[in-house]
Amino acid sequence: MKKPDINTLIQLLGLIGVASSLIFVGVELRQSQQIAIAGQVQARNQAFLDLYTSMMGEEPFGRSLLADGYAADDKDPSSLSEAEYDMWFAWKSWQVMSLQNAFQQYEMGLLPKTVWEQVSSRIQGQYANCYQRPIFFATAIPSMRDYLQTLPQDCILGSLE
Repeated sequence: MKKPDINTLIQLLGLIGVASSLIFVGVELRQSQQIAIAGQVQARNQAFLDLYTSMMGEEPFGRSLLADGYAADDKDPSSLSEAEYDMWFAWKSWQVMSLQNAFQQYEMGLLPKTVWEQVSSRIQGQYANCYQRPIFFATAIPSMRDYLQTLPQDCILGSLE
C-alpha cells in the first residue's frame, strides 16, 4: 500500500476545514431564523396586549364591547350603536391585519406549522362570520384572498347579500 504524500494530506485537511465551516454557517443561519421567529411572535403578542389594554383602559365603548363578548368571532354587530360599531370595526380590522401578518409570515416560512394551525383556525372562525368578510377583502393581499377562497363559504352569522 502506498503512503499518501504531504500534499494529499494538506488537501484533505483543507477539505475537512471547508466542510466544517459550511456546517457551522448552516447551524448559525438556523439559529438566526429561530431568533427572528421568536421576535415576530413576541411582537405580535405585544401588539395584541397593547390593543387589548388600550380598549379596556380609556374607551368605555371598548370596555363594554369586550365585556359583552363582541370581540368573539360569532357576534352580530348590527345591534351596536354607531360609536360601538366604529369600535367593533376597528377591533376586527386590527384582528384581520394581525391574521394577515401571520399568514404572510407563514408564506415566507417564518411561522412554525403548529402556530400556523392555530392562526388558520382563527382565520376560519372569523371568516365564517359574514359581517367580518368585508374587512378581510378590504385589506387582503392577493395570496390571502386566494387562501380565503379555499375556506368554507358558509356563514355562521350574517349573510353574503
